[in-house]
Amino acid sequence: MRIEEKSPAAESSILNPQSSILDFPPYKLHETRAGAGTPVALVHGLSGSSRWWSRNLEALAAQHLVAAVDLVGFGQNQRFRGLPRILPSFEEAASLVARWLETFGEPVHLVGHSMGGQISIRVAAERPDLVRSLTLVNAVGIPFTIDPGAHIRVLPKPPYGGASIARVLVPDFLRAGPTSVATATLRVLRGDARDWMHAIRAPVLLVWGANDPIVPLRYGEAMQREIEGSRLEVIPAAHVAMWDNPAEFNRLALEFFAEVEGAMAAEAHERFFSWGISGWTDGMAHRQAGHRRDVVLIHGLGMSSHYFIRFAQALYSRGHHPIAPDLPGFGESVNARAAGPAEHAQLLAEWGDKLGIRDAVWIGHSIGCNAVAHLARLRPDLVLRSVMIGPLWTASRHQQIRMFTMLALDALRESLALYRYIIPAYWRTGVARWWLTWRRYVEDLHTEPPPDALMLSGERDPIPDRRRVTITHMPGAHACHFSYPDETAEKVGER
Repeated sequence: MRIEEKSPAAESSILNPQSSILDFPPYKLHETRAGAGTPVALVHGLSGSSRWWSRNLEALAAQHLVAAVDLVGFGQNQRFRGLPRILPSFEEAASLVARWLETFGEPVHLVGHSMGGQISIRVAAERPDLVRSLTLVNAVGIPFTIDPGAHIRVLPKPPYGGASIARVLVPDFLRAGPTSVATATLRVLRGDARDWMHAIRAPVLLVWGANDPIVPLRYGEAMQREIEGSRLEVIPAAHVAMWDNPAEFNRLALEFFAEVEGAMAAEAHERFFSWGISGWTDGMAHRQAGHRRDVVLIHGLGMSSHYFIRFAQALYSRGHHPIAPDLPGFGESVNARAAGPAEHAQLLAEWGDKLGIRDAVWIGHSIGCNAVAHLARLRPDLVLRSVMIGPLWTASRHQQIRMFTMLALDALRESLALYRYIIPAYWRTGVARWWLTWRRYVEDLHTEPPPDALMLSGERDPIPDRRRVTITHMPGAHACHFSYPDETAEKVGER
């Protein structure tokens, strides 16, 4: 539960990360969050803090939603005081991190450094539903042996990080205090996470500093042998590899995340397509296939996201990951007062921000085209390009008479299978909401249509005013995406 916002920003970004205190009784966690996309969770090591990831945050957040946590007793939890037994055990710490990961609403790329790596190993083994992949950076978890030479031999090597890491390490060490540091050090030295390593099923990347005097490379090699299918990458660095060599670490991490997501997408395509309700955000329900959310579908008047099922499957089979919300008052979303295209665009922008949608293809159908057009002008960072199916812009002075006449004609041309979706959707919408929403959209039909949008329409669709918009014709009528989903998906993919 988020109980305090330290940043006034309405949304996190690379330039203005959002800092929050999260309440997980009896503990609190401090989190720094930035970016958008598939989530990445960063867990620091002994006597560290989220600041140890500051050289990685921008690069990772350019492609992902990235969150770094300060564990209890460390970082911004520096006022934690008491007897050694008060510091949470690794078992409790792993449970606490799992509770934190649950707030993301989907599996994360979990990254743990040193002690944070040992905690992350337990989380990945005990809660595989929360972990998309696991990256371990100079992690502990293999029992230490009495061999000072293994630690001393790398000391003459170049001191990666040098004074720069000391400026972060020393204040974090002092803030944590001797109680937390001593207790955690004892647990690290005695720790043996090999049983949990054997239980990990997520893809695992090990990143090790070649000149780590604290957890020498031999422990990374041993860990690779214990974790089935894991990959070890050795880079020029010491113990804090992500700080010492951020460019190489960032490259390895991003390539690994992309590889994992590509494999998951291929596996998902081979398994099944699903178009059930996937979640609710501020009362707005949505359906989605896949996790990238790179295509957004906006329904027409009286309808819901359900009737996109055939079109969404056609897009999914071509490698896209569509998502479709139910506008407020329609489908499974909560009731709300009737709104026009500008208000719907604002709601969609807020919804898109909370789901981390960026640079997506937005496809509107019927009045959904007008909402998408407003959104593209309002938030071009959300809309990579827009596609309008069955657009309603018209030059007619008597647009209501014309529109109702054309709607009646179109009803005779649609596939009978479509009425399985029309009848329940219209029943839920009701006459009053249908009419009030139409009234708030009708003035927008005389505005200028977006010149750069792809305009599609069924060749038998009587509704679009072809004097007003330049149409690329498809087979079918107004709901051509339903009757001819593959042809429509192919046309969308051509640009």
